[in-house]
Amino acid sequence: MNDDKQDFKLLKVKNGKPFFAIINLEVYKSDFENEIIEEYCGEGWLRQSVIESVPMKGYEDWKKAVKNGLEFAFSKSTEKWKVKIKKMEGRIATDTNATIVGFATILAFCEQTNLKLDNDAMERIENFTFKSWENKNDEKIPNFLNLDYEK
Repeated sequence: MNDDKQDFKLLKVKNGKPFFAIINLEVYKSDFENEIIEEYCGEGWLRQSVIESVPMKGYEDWKKAVKNGLEFAFSKSTEKWKVKIKKMEGRIATDTNATIVGFATILAFCEQTNLKLDNDAMERIENFTFKSWENKNDEKIPNFLNLDYEK
């Protein structure tokens, strides 16, 4: 069961392009190592104009982007974390792509853990995200550590 109060919503229009994602994380400190647990419970694409909620099977690019976003956030923290990904939502090809989902994940994690990214890092990640609709980058998986794409 998801606690909708934990939903982090990214909704922005920049240079006439939409950026939208909803991510729901449960974040706990860990004594051992960083851990990511996927508990997606969505149904995927249902019909036109309905927000897509990611199911356990499918949406692999988005799921990889969420993990990459968390790996980036983990690299900026001195603590160890256990993160349960409860929900991810968006609108494929119109408002949401893998980079947007990953960026929303970074922001959600920072909000829940009070992790503060330096202004330079935040500006670089935002610029990277806001260019994600260009040059077919919306079809690629982001690497937030290097600010490039995996495919």
